Amino acid sequence: MSALAASHLMDISQYAVGAEDIDALSAFQIANFFRRHKSIAKDDCDRAAAKIIGSSTVSPTLVQGAASYTVTADANRCSKVVQFRRSTLDLELISQARQTYGGFVPNCKAHGMLADVYVYEADLVPGVAFSWARRQLLAPAMEDRLLRTVRDLARFFASAWINRCTLELAPNTAGELFAHYSQILNQLSQKLPERFHQKLTEVRQGLSLLFRPDYPIVLNHDDLLEMNIHVDEETGRITGIVDWADAKIAPFGLSLGGLETILGVQTASSWLFHPNHEQLRIEFWKTFYEFTGDLSDDDRQAIQVGRLLGLFRTHGFDRRPEKANAAPLEEGDQELVCLEAFCLQ
Repeated sequence: MSALAASHLMDISQYAVGAEDIDALSAFQIANFFRRHKSIAKDDCDRAAAKIIGSSTVSPTLVQGAASYTVTADANRCSKVVQFRRSTLDLELISQARQTYGGFVPNCKAHGMLADVYVYEADLVPGVAFSWARRQLLAPAMEDRLLRTVRDLARFFASAWINRCTLELAPNTAGELFAHYSQILNQLSQKLPERFHQKLTEVRQGLSLLFRPDYPIVLNHDDLLEMNIHVDEETGRITGIVDWADAKIAPFGLSLGGLETILGVQTASSWLFHPNHEQLRIEFWKTFYEFTGDLSDDDRQAIQVGRLLGLFRTHGFDRRPEKANAAPLEEGDQELVCLEAFCLQ
């Protein structure tokens, strides 16, 4: 598969948010962070960060988060970032992520508090967030780079399958988790349009496959979106996966929906897949199974059940901030376009 093969097909990159829009969003998030934390000023954070990483000056990273402020040194050779957060990080969980996913996960250590925010130092992940480079990587001429991103994401997931650490669910925890997932599926079955019911039934019928004694329990990244996947713009190589604050110990596969993030773009009314997304999916699974080796039919089926469960769990509910309790989407909700594209294709 080459970039030339897709040159005559639809160019969806024109619908992707540009880097300038990501810059504007980051500026807004920084201003919002300090509006919420009036006990501390941006200059205070910058001075503290400069002292921690031994630099005379620091600057915000290109992509920020909704609940943090992250900076790095202006010097080109700096290999660290400092992040000021509204809430604490579970460093044991991040250590577990490194055991599972290796170099995909940056090191992190705590530096106490500054006023009412928590301070952390972490490895600088090279490259840029996929969200910042999406328009470039989805362009037809860049398909070879996107293919590299897809293959690296397959290696990332294969790491979790291969590196089965000592994680396991206690019998009562497994039962609670099974009941929790069943409740989610029941909620969605009652609210989602009828066209989703067959897939929901398939997931419900296959749910027990995720709780077999030999099926891997892993640390799943629970927010594998475009701002948390960092890539090298020149090659498409994934340089790191960030933001493990909400990672969950659960059956393998629940974060596989992250693949959709790099295969398309959402417009105001639809989700547009890359013209060659089906071939890219084939390459993803080919690479995944090259690293994991041949798996049983039950394992392959369970992986797909986990993938669908994760997608329904992530995209089946209205999670807008103004909603106190996330409720299942209903006919007419704009967000249904993602769920339909990801689960019914």
